[in-house]
Amino acid sequence: MKKRLIYTIAFLLGGTFLFSSCDDMLNVDSNRVEYKFDDWTLNDSVYSVLGILKSVQEVGDRQVLINELRADLVSINEEKAVIDVQELSRSVFNLNTNKYLDVKDYYSVINNCNIYLARVDTTLEKNNIRLMLPEYVAVKSMRAWTYLQLVINYNNVPYFTEPILTHSAAETIMNTPMLTRDEIISKLIADILPYENPSAYPMPAWDKDGKVLKFGYGDNGTEVETKLLFVPIRMLLGELYLWRGDYKNAARFFYSQIAGSGTNETAKKYVDHGHRARYTSEGGKGMDNKFITMYAAKSFADNSANYFTIIPFASSDLIGTTSGLAAVFSPQDEVGAAQVVASPGIQSLAERQVYCYMKDPEDKKETPEYSHFYEYKGDLRIKATTYSQRGNDDAKTEYKNIIGKFNFEEGSLGMDVEYTPGIKTSFIILQRKEHAYLRFAEALVGLEREGYKGAMELAMTVLKEGVKSNYQLLKNPVYVMDTTFVEHKDTLDNIISVDTLYSKSLASCTDSLRYNFAAEAFSNNEGIHSRGSGYSEHNIYYALTDTCIARYLGLTEVEDKVETILRPITYEDSLNYIADLVIDELALEFAWEGTRFGDLIRFAKAMGDNDVLAKRVAGRAFKNDVTYRSAEFQIDPELYGKMLNEDNWYLPLPGDVVQPVDPADLPKGSNK
Repeated sequence: MKKRLIYTIAFLLGGTFLFSSCDDMLNVDSNRVEYKFDDWTLNDSVYSVLGILKSVQEVGDRQVLINELRADLVSINEEKAVIDVQELSRSVFNLNTNKYLDVKDYYSVINNCNIYLARVDTTLEKNNIRLMLPEYVAVKSMRAWTYLQLVINYNNVPYFTEPILTHSAAETIMNTPMLTRDEIISKLIADILPYENPSAYPMPAWDKDGKVLKFGYGDNGTEVETKLLFVPIRMLLGELYLWRGDYKNAARFFYSQIAGSGTNETAKKYVDHGHRARYTSEGGKGMDNKFITMYAAKSFADNSANYFTIIPFASSDLIGTTSGLAAVFSPQDEVGAAQVVASPGIQSLAERQVYCYMKDPEDKKETPEYSHFYEYKGDLRIKATTYSQRGNDDAKTEYKNIIGKFNFEEGSLGMDVEYTPGIKTSFIILQRKEHAYLRFAEALVGLEREGYKGAMELAMTVLKEGVKSNYQLLKNPVYVMDTTFVEHKDTLDNIISVDTLYSKSLASCTDSLRYNFAAEAFSNNEGIHSRGSGYSEHNIYYALTDTCIARYLGLTEVEDKVETILRPITYEDSLNYIADLVIDELALEFAWEGTRFGDLIRFAKAMGDNDVLAKRVAGRAFKNDVTYRSAEFQIDPELYGKMLNEDNWYLPLPGDVVQPVDPADLPKGSNK
């Protein structure tokens, strides 16, 4: 298996690197001991990086499908889904045939990065500017991102940073033990940490406006900021530290990304009132759907401030590399031909949210209206990004819950959204500003587990109200009670009374952390949950209270309209509740965008509870009106048993068929 894998890495994957002699690298009979490069110009460097970006396009679709098909947010259309898609959904793999399991495209990116980094001369200067340094840092970011995806998907993988150009180099890697996820993450952190400050190490800007022209759709193409083609180092470091369980450093880098800490060149990112799906009148009679416009090809220029990193695609195979995601998620040649649809699990999660409607949230006298009796009861983001389609048959069959994120061209702002099923996917969003906020909240939950008091309340603030001030967290604080006596004299009967006042003061703590969001840029910040659930800041059903926690855990009982909490709520209950809310928000905000299964793995490991992943995945086919922590939560017992085993969380490396499948047992469908 290892020999087959490394030969794939060594020879089949180097061809996308843009050297004039790259065809020679495809010759597996070559016995060269070294590869000689011509001297590079700056243009050579840029074109070589473009070659790496082309190889990144090859992993874009795969990364989305590997993460989403195995998780809890999609259901398979067995009449339409090809076998490869069905196998990923069931975690039953045939390595000889399933195209999504081949790691060669990931290692193509890595090996091309290795070749570039080994050759580029970062000391070349003009007017005291190191000409190739931005590309050097950008390529390091893409290599680190690619390795991170590999260890999320496969757990243990071959790791190398030298170019693989010869048989002898391949043999060396072939005989080297694979590294674990934790080992590789430590190496990646060490590799990119020196370049974390974007003012000192900016991403490339390839013309005077920092934009590269015509990335692939529309009559004349679209201008894109070059930096959007690469992953910000601080975002990468934050994610790497999250996976390592170093929540202090994870929070530090996500905070730095949000606030632009330490540099004047990073614009502050904050959630504003745009890009929301919300009701415009009581009773849910009208809907303002700006949320879907984040995925609209024609609105890209207006929405690009929301993105950190994208993978752009051509609109036609005649122009360049195209994405195949629309063919999986949306009907192409016939009505109802979607291979996957939004799962009952994500629909019920959205419907379990309580929408909070207010005419004027600044009016303190106004009583919020809640969506208990609305036609659509909950969070609107899933409704905003799915649609239905009538068939051409005599019965006019309605195909529901079709996912529109990957073929959305342009839409209205009302209830009816214009989807164009036939268009190609224009771009995949790898990271956007909401990732920084929710990853920051995730790190805060981890800090609370480590004894930083107030961290879970701050995480709730990110979700509910939005961060707007200066926050300080204290680790293992010790308080003392001060007593003050105050005398009061009654002038009528000369009676003296004494009141005792108590105040709590901090005696000691082992550490403290401060996050300052008091800048004007955050003055209109709002909770992420408000993007689909109304004015969450005023929502009494979405709060860190014993009643809300008990409801989430299935620990309330209603009799004669009186709700009773069945047992006292513990600190551990509160911690699990806020962690679960972050997981739920990741689903509502980023459904089908390519991170879900990895998110579930990370939370399950952090919380020490495999049910966090197993029950959610096993319950995806059911329209549950309770959370997975309730006894009434419905699951597929066979899938649940499989997902309880951590070994089934990771894909097998090529060379084996993990579970041989008899042809007679293959699911319906084909790979045509």
